[in-house]
Formats: sequence, structure tokens, C-alpha cells
Amino acid sequence: MGYEGEYYLVQRFVKKGRPGFYAVRTPGSGSGKMAKPDIIAVDGGELLAIEVKSSGKSYVMLNENQVARLLEFCRRFTIRCPHCGAEIKPKPILAARFLGRKWRFVEIPMDWEGSIILRMSADEASPLSRQSSQRGAEEASSPSRARRAPRRIG
Repeated sequence: MGYEGEYYLVQRFVKKGRPGFYAVRTPGSGSGKMAKPDIIAVDGGELLAIEVKSSGKSYVMLNENQVARLLEFCRRFTIRCPHCGAEIKPKPILAARFLGRKWRFVEIPMDWEGSIILRMSADEASPLSRQSSQRGAEEASSPSRARRAPRRIG
């Protein structure tokens, strides 16, 4: 289920067929000790680290460890422009595939801590919410972060 979604997204980037749009899948993400996303992509010249989740439910969840590993990768995978010296780091993206329905793409803030729940409905005021380990499945949202608009890819 996850591989198909990853393959589909990689093909969306590759099929654009022009510079500044490309992607590669990083097999084995989430396993082993090395932090790495499911996909590393360039979208219009912007570097992205994408974690892909598929679900038949109305939400997807990234646990605290998955979030921490994605953000660690984005902090460590730094490119320096040889001309101006500027640092370029990938943006952490959660790509949610709601089976048979639609995709949602959200940039995860670099200072995010804890698990993430992303709902299928874009109509909700809070596209991202935290899951508190003390409150179980109840959601605790951060209004300042939750109001950020989802970033769509491609």
C-alpha cells in the first residue's frame, strides 16, 4: 500500500520532464538507524523530504519517532550553494494518500514535537493536530501552527 503511493508521487515529479522537478524513492526509510524520508524531491527548484502515508480511514498518523526522524533528516541534509554560500535544507512534507479519494500535502514545522494526525477533510480549521500521549486518542491542537495552509505539491 505504501510503496504504490510512493511510486505514484515519484512518477508525478519525473513526468514533468523538465529541470527543477524530479524525485527519488529511498527504500527502507523508517528502518535502521539512519534518518531518511520515503522520497527526496525537487519541486520547482525547492528541495523536499516527503514522508508518505496511505490510509483507508479519514486520517493518517505519523508517530513521534517518525516525525523526529524526518525533521532530523531535514536538519542534517544541508546543501551549500557554491556561488553565494547559502544553505539549502529540504522542507519536511507529509503526503497523505486517502485510498480511493484524494491526496493531502502539508509542510511540517521544523520545531514540531510529538505525533501528527492529518485529517482527510481540508474544511477543518486544524489540518494538523498533535496527539498527546497523556490523553490517548484525543487531539490537542496548536492554533498558531494548525492554521498554516497545507502546501500542495505539483
